[in-house]
Amino acid sequence: MTANTPKWHYQEVGTEVTDGEGQSFVWLHGWGQDGASMMRLADLFKTEGRHRIYDQPGFGQTDRLPDGAGTEDYADALALELEKIGPQQHIFIGHSFGGRVSVQMAARHPHLVKAIVLIGGAGLKRRRSLAFRLRAATLKLIGRLARFSDKLFGTSFREAYAKHFGSADYKNAGPLRPTFVKVVNENLIQEAKAVRCPALLIYGSDDTEAPPEIGRKYEQLMPIARFTEVKGFNHWDILTRGAYQCQALIKSFLKDVRDD
Repeated sequence: MTANTPKWHYQEVGTEVTDGEGQSFVWLHGWGQDGASMMRLADLFKTEGRHRIYDQPGFGQTDRLPDGAGTEDYADALALELEKIGPQQHIFIGHSFGGRVSVQMAARHPHLVKAIVLIGGAGLKRRRSLAFRLRAATLKLIGRLARFSDKLFGTSFREAYAKHFGSADYKNAGPLRPTFVKVVNENLIQEAKAVRCPALLIYGSDDTEAPPEIGRKYEQLMPIARFTEVKGFNHWDILTRGAYQCQALIKSFLKDVRDD
């Protein structure tokens, strides 16, 4: 799929980046959120450079990409947007779904990426129990049968299936549902291996959406990566209650990136 060019909406904080001085940051929110979810943490770095806190396509005030777009399409569309700014590298800070897009940016458009920070970054498959895998396989089969029945006999079993078994994100995805389905089935192993920039991986110990095991896998796959597990935080409050812990970790990481 070729990325189109939606009109991106973003908020800015910080100082202007001119004549090679200062650093440009790009902040990418998680699924079902918008740029506002990143503002508290981004504001802590307003003296560190210029920050663009984006609404990703289909969220907030940025228009959708074509149906079924994957994170590679989000990255390609964002690359087109950033090329307008000029030839400079950015530090990407992505939460959850925004972490997926940050990995894709580093893999597909390395000339635009100085470093990436994933906070509860998703994109790799989790270890699942045999019971879970069997249940998932059974539900997948039921879903296929429901779709086949609807197509062949004009039933509405697929809609009933989605209402009963679909996740909250799936049910709330609306017109983004094809994209949601594609995204949750991605496994960014090869993309992670292709990342050559420094990466900081921050995961809450109580995160059940993107558990620390994903961060450890990313650390193994990426050549220059640092994994940190932050005790006592889940997938969401790591951005709010845990903002100062994230700030300290990111500041230390930025110092090392600048010293390289």
